[in-house]
Amino acid sequence: MNTKNFEIKKTSCRLCKSKDLKIVYKFKKSPIGDDYQKKIKKTPKFDLKLQFCKKCHFVQLSNVIDPDVVYGNYIYVTQTSHGLSTHFKNLANYLINSGIIKHKSKILEIGSNDGTLLKFFKSISNLSIAVDPAAHLFVDKKVKNIADHFSHKLSKEILDKYGKFETIIANNVLANIDNLDDIFKGIKNIISKNGHLIIETFSLYGVLKNNLIDNIYHEHLSYFTIKSLKKFSEKYGFYLKEVKFLSVKGGSYRFIFQNKTLKTKKIIKNSIIKEKRITGSTIKKFKELQRLNQINSTKFNKFLDKKIKDKKIIAGFGASVGTTTLIYDFAVTNKIKYLFDNEKRRFNLFCPGTKIKVINPKKIKKYNIDYMVIFAWRYTKVILERNKKLFNKKTKFVVPHPQFRILKM
Repeated sequence: MNTKNFEIKKTSCRLCKSKDLKIVYKFKKSPIGDDYQKKIKKTPKFDLKLQFCKKCHFVQLSNVIDPDVVYGNYIYVTQTSHGLSTHFKNLANYLINSGIIKHKSKILEIGSNDGTLLKFFKSISNLSIAVDPAAHLFVDKKVKNIADHFSHKLSKEILDKYGKFETIIANNVLANIDNLDDIFKGIKNIISKNGHLIIETFSLYGVLKNNLIDNIYHEHLSYFTIKSLKKFSEKYGFYLKEVKFLSVKGGSYRFIFQNKTLKTKKIIKNSIIKEKRITGSTIKKFKELQRLNQINSTKFNKFLDKKIKDKKIIAGFGASVGTTTLIYDFAVTNKIKYLFDNEKRRFNLFCPGTKIKVINPKKIKKYNIDYMVIFAWRYTKVILERNKKLFNKKTKFVVPHPQFRILKM
């Protein structure tokens, strides 16, 4: 594969178009994070760097990989992400109970994945449409599934066929889209007067506050703040009605915009002030994180090198796109023997560009593991509890990030 044909370098800010950009965090080159393969094969590596816009303070990746390459073999599904199904159920209840979604509302979801959220609106929605290039992930007779990337062009086709929608939802997808102007033009085209736009996305605030570097990979192009998304949305006539800090995915936001002019509430102004305490010194924060993570990586590698020298068997738990980021940035692709994960879609696949095979946790005892590295570190307690009967008694557990540590069991 000639990577030049699939990679575009970003020379201007995605939001304000300024060319005054500064690299604030550099990872080691890595392949597409979720490109788990059936066979061992060499995979192209791409730059993974964060840019800071000096004009509007927006943070974005320094490059964009062709979406057809990034999502060509997409295997992530919402249902298997711990707690996300319950989270979406609670979101649906909130939107219904607050009157944002009414009886017989027409709903369109951009980036619907496996349809987990839309299923909670079946009893109330007059029409539900799912737009996602990975349409193979679910089939539901009550949901019209459009296998495509949402765009202004597609919105015209949807408008002609289905009319306008009272509610448009875009959860965990906006950060993955390069041309946000085109997306917002499309949303504006098909949303009804006074209609609501609901967006959930992980945040720059969460990345900086909780050191979520495993949330940085080639799918995630943008790292939003309340201020940056609020200002951009107003350009298209969407005004922020509500914003909420969420714990999901380590640190996210829920934005509720309305297709009409609204005065900014005091609670929103206070949220921006809270956020700025962390994001107000973005360059300095990223410099500090780069230093801390390098120290952490050095400690982790020294530990692995010693155990490998002692002939210990080292495996990892968690086979996700975030795991790929950590494995490559910590330079341990040749130090982890196996990966285990509860997601059956990943069984017998290989971590991108490595010889590390993903294995069903039910087979753990067979491999006589000495040290298990919990790459899905935010779910350490869940992993240990869910799989405690499967682990060998001699196995010790290691958490590599955000601070390297050996767990006491």
